[in-house]
Amino acid sequence: MTFLTIDGLEKSYGKVRALERISLGVAEGEFVTLLGPSGSGKTTLLMSVAGFTEPTAGRILLGDQDITRLDPEDRDFGFVFQGYALFPHLSVADNIAFPLRVRKWPRARIQARVEEMLALVGLEAMARRKPAQLSGGQQQRVALARALSFGPRMMLLDEPLSALDRSLRDSMQQELKRLHRETGVTFLYVTHDQEEAYAMSDRIAVFHRGRLVQSGPPREIYARPANSFVAGFIGGNNLFTARHDPHSGEIDLLGRRLRLGHLDPGLHCADGKVTGWIRPEALRPGPAAPGELELALTLEDISFAGTGDRLFLRSPDGQPLIASQTSGPTGPAFRPGPITCAVHPDDIGFLPARQT
Repeated sequence: MTFLTIDGLEKSYGKVRALERISLGVAEGEFVTLLGPSGSGKTTLLMSVAGFTEPTAGRILLGDQDITRLDPEDRDFGFVFQGYALFPHLSVADNIAFPLRVRKWPRARIQARVEEMLALVGLEAMARRKPAQLSGGQQQRVALARALSFGPRMMLLDEPLSALDRSLRDSMQQELKRLHRETGVTFLYVTHDQEEAYAMSDRIAVFHRGRLVQSGPPREIYARPANSFVAGFIGGNNLFTARHDPHSGEIDLLGRRLRLGHLDPGLHCADGKVTGWIRPEALRPGPAAPGELELALTLEDISFAGTGDRLFLRSPDGQPLIASQTSGPTGPAFRPGPITCAVHPDDIGFLPARQT
């Protein structure tokens, strides 16, 4: 049975619709990430599940219990905020103990549970310190330990890593995965960071303008985006316009007229225009190998991106493209001007041009 069911949820602020008929199921023990840009509705949905925001319409079920109008404190959820929300005057141990004291746990049980939580997040030596004496990553671990201390039915996390630097964020992603694995608690996680969502999630729900536009495992969403927004937002895919002739089965694509047998006829618009996408790493400078397509492009600029180079290209019909290329220690061997690139047909996707 589905652990959490969000059924036709809507939220409006006057004439502004923050959520439009959102339906989503979460299995027990699953790590589901709500992913989208700012203002897409992901945090509004999380706050509705937490009980801090009352939806305009729809239902939220936990098992077979309707919790749509249930007070937040009665939902028994753990919540981790972007800003940690630790009590500055309390020690690490007392911060973790706070929700247990509110629930009137016996003193001995509280002490045992706090010690267990400190061990879980590796902060045994920091028990008597105040939050101001901790690093950002340590403060985040205290917030996680506090939220997990009372054995919540579910964990709700709102952009908890966004204030951390890149290296610390990467290590905390691994920490969150470990905590999820070891506790078995269901996680509902909000982020705008695609790499973060890929790294931790069992499933990703992508939001855009208050709508849930795609839900599925990370690899599925990366390989098969549902529309042009997802294709552009997830992984920074190159988007381009192509035109398909249903009579000949051929397609005009980036200056080439080709026959692509894998093009789904159900994706065509009435005028044959489709939106195509190619991942930057799938567009390879150099001649085509057997089975690949060869494209005659123009290299306009090159930028170093740390792990390699980004090649800024343009097709004969004027459409911009980017290729990601690993470079050697001496830098790229490319110069602006005409360039041949190759791509495998399986790495080209198509969507109806009218989709957004």
